[in-house]
Amino acid sequence: MANYKGHIVGGLAAGLAYAGAMTVVPVEHLAEYARLLSDWQALAAVFVIAMLFALFPDVDTNSKAQDIFFWLVFIVDVLLIWNGSFAAAAYLGLIAMLPILTHHRGWTHAKWAMVLVPLPVVLVPLLYSEKLLPIAVVYYGAAVMGYFSHLLLDGLIWKRFRIKN
Repeated sequence: MANYKGHIVGGLAAGLAYAGAMTVVPVEHLAEYARLLSDWQALAAVFVIAMLFALFPDVDTNSKAQDIFFWLVFIVDVLLIWNGSFAAAAYLGLIAMLPILTHHRGWTHAKWAMVLVPLPVVLVPLLYSEKLLPIAVVYYGAAVMGYFSHLLLDGLIWKRFRIKN
């Protein structure tokens, strides 16, 4: 199992790989179309989302990963409130606290969680506007990649690939 530093590096690597793959998709144009973010913010969001979801499975225990995760969520939540996106801030807060309601290495480390847990990244924006769907799908991919990196480094995707503390 990787420690929080390993998961941060894994999240960055997953975000970098995904951002590289997204160079063939005009991510910044999708964000502009949604009137959501500027060019650099759209790509920065890919890294932040990948990082959050790389740390997410370990949020269910008192750890450095939990501290980092909740500080990042706090900053994003403040920015959402600042921009008047109160519903999005509420959804983020609700979803962020789910893992602490269960025990460590429970459902947060299941392979199915890698696909299902990030679904609100797509579904919540879709509630507000179909224009948000293309960029939401891009951000969903970043979330899945970040989550995948966590499970990979913990040896839950491929047993031979396991980073030890």
